Amino acid sequence: MKQFILINRVPSSYGLTEAKEVAETWKKVTDQWKTTEMFVASFVFPSEGNIIAGSPVNVSFGNSLIDNLKIVSVIIIRANDFDAAVELAKSSPILQQQGSIEIREIMDRPS
Repeated sequence: MKQFILINRVPSSYGLTEAKEVAETWKKVTDQWKTTEMFVASFVFPSEGNIIAGSPVNVSFGNSLIDNLKIVSVIIIRANDFDAAVELAKSSPILQQQGSIEIREIMDRPS
C-alpha cells in the first residue's frame, strides 16, 4: 500500500465552534479508517502561526490563505492507489463545512 497525505483546508472564519460541530463525525470517520488499517496519523493545528517568506526573510503572524481557505490539519492514510485515497477523503467532514482536501502521495525522501 502507498501512503497519502490529506491536507485539510477550511474557510478563514472557521473556529472552535465549527470544529466542535464535526468532532463526533471526525471520530467516526477516523475510527472506521483505523479498523480497516487505512489511518496512519493525524496532526491538527487550528491556531495561527508564523509565516516565513522571501528574500530578505520576512516573518509575519497569521495563516496563508488559498481561495480564503486555511490549512488546519493533515492526515496520513494508506490506500492502494490515488483513486482509493480520493474515495476515503470523500467521507471527510471538512467537505460539509465548505472546506477542501488536497491529496498527495507521500514519496520517500531521496538520501
